[in-house]
Amino acid sequence: MPEAPPIDWPEMLKTHEPWLRKVLHCRIGDAHSVDDLFQEIAVAIYRQLEPVQISAAGNDRASSKKTLPKDPEKVGPWLYRVAIRQAVNFHRKRARKSHPELIEDLMVQSPTPEPLDWMLDREADQNLARCIRMLDDGEREILMLKFTENWSYQQLAGHLGVSVRAVEHRLLTARKRLRALLLQSSCDFGVEK
Repeated sequence: MPEAPPIDWPEMLKTHEPWLRKVLHCRIGDAHSVDDLFQEIAVAIYRQLEPVQISAAGNDRASSKKTLPKDPEKVGPWLYRVAIRQAVNFHRKRARKSHPELIEDLMVQSPTPEPLDWMLDREADQNLARCIRMLDDGEREILMLKFTENWSYQQLAGHLGVSVRAVEHRLLTARKRLRALLLQSSCDFGVEK
């Protein structure tokens, strides 16, 4: 059987970069840290692409670390796992000091609204951002990927390396939790439903 052509990793990184950055942003929140973590992902790939070096003892030093997928279909889920691992390591280093500020990069500003409309819209946006921050990392991540990337359930499953049923369940759970948080926050502010 003929061997598949090697994967063009620089192109793969460029292709998957937008959604990987969103995953990292959902888990980290700080744009500078996301840049650093994305660079660490690239460095990890390039280290594995280097030729195997033979140690003085005669065994391969790097062969046990070679985990790069050879199938292009498995690149997305593999990159997702690497990104999650990088985010976990980031939090370990930081000892979970603070909660990330999210959503502000994604908010769309309308052109010159009326002052009252502007204030109400801003309050609603802040309430949504506050409720999204209250979600756990996985819930926040799946919602952001679904609604900012506009991916189908099949695309989400392919990129996250899970089944379509798992994606359906995670989205349903995240939506229910966000809805409950939004309802709770509107009650807290004395707003009628």
